[in-house]
Amino acid sequence: MTESQVFSSPVGGRSAVADMDVIPANLQVNDVQAVFAALPTQATREYYECKVPPTAPTGMIESHFKGVAAFGDKLIFTHTDLDPICPASHGKYLVGDVVFTGDQGQIDLVGDTAHAGWCHPCGAQACGSFMAMGIQKSASGSGADTSEIQIYDTRNASHDQPIVLIGTIPRPNDGINGVAMTREDGDDGKYIVAGVNGRSLTIYRSTHSSLLSGEPLDFNVIYQTDEFSASGAGLALITQVGGDTYLISMNADDDGSNSEIALYQLFLKALPYACVPVPGAKKSMPVPGMSESITLLETYLATIPPPWGPLLAGLLELGSGVLNSSFRWGKGLSITTPDTIEIYATDRNVLPISHIPQINSKKDFSLVVWACARPGPAAP
Repeated sequence: MTESQVFSSPVGGRSAVADMDVIPANLQVNDVQAVFAALPTQATREYYECKVPPTAPTGMIESHFKGVAAFGDKLIFTHTDLDPICPASHGKYLVGDVVFTGDQGQIDLVGDTAHAGWCHPCGAQACGSFMAMGIQKSASGSGADTSEIQIYDTRNASHDQPIVLIGTIPRPNDGINGVAMTREDGDDGKYIVAGVNGRSLTIYRSTHSSLLSGEPLDFNVIYQTDEFSASGAGLALITQVGGDTYLISMNADDDGSNSEIALYQLFLKALPYACVPVPGAKKSMPVPGMSESITLLETYLATIPPPWGPLLAGLLELGSGVLNSSFRWGKGLSITTPDTIEIYATDRNVLPISHIPQINSKKDFSLVVWACARPGPAAP
């Protein structure tokens, strides 16, 4: 597929999925603490063209990226669609290839999240062929039955087709922000999902070792704390060879500054369960300079006719620092080999750079990548 398209994802049931083998889990990491220590704090920046914006012009000020999930050679970006003028019916996710050569990629699919009327998807992490993603009915996530964690079958993303919702984890009377997912070691290993809202961290375990067994997708709460030391902007889970489980938080201030990561070990093999910070395992992750998506727009703003010009001027009043890449916006982690990971941070928004002929650029948004090493694309 060479052109971006918009699809509506099914809101329930098990609709047609690509005829591909199910990958039950992510790669296991040989030594999570060593990989965390080796992760460089210097980053590179890549850009994506997005031919179908995830929001209308009137929704750009309130809407922004939330999460980044990695599945094979694809990245899945979650994005809110909050429009006070023309209310949207769904949140969005964007699918694009991992950039292996150069610094320019393309979004090939902009899809709708489930359910209708729920326009605030949150953090996400892929686990093999599956993805856990938080979603709220509103930006606040307040009130009863207005938040949940959704489980998707993502195999269709390999063909730039809509991912399929296969189950949910209700979160009554609480919002959701960061979400992560991994699978326990062993043939009968269960799926572990972490969800955080503010300082409240909840860990869930699936009742079955397969998410496609035909049995209902049930998850039980196995651990909860209201004293999680990070505010929970983003989470990622990693299973280590031998079965230990680790959690990485990706956090930033509300204005987008001070992006940092921290490492925790989850003790889930025997009661009492616990989430314990790994001593000294915290890193500041400086964002390299300013996204060209923002500087290009600032330079050419005076030449842009309505409706984009006035609306983008309002967006830029937030300030370039707020719009720049940060863990406050899209964030995520990919396990690339048993000894390497990479971590992502996006700009706040998709800016319509490629839609403005005067600018003559495809840099609609940027992705900052901190990587131990980036292996080449998988063999076809």
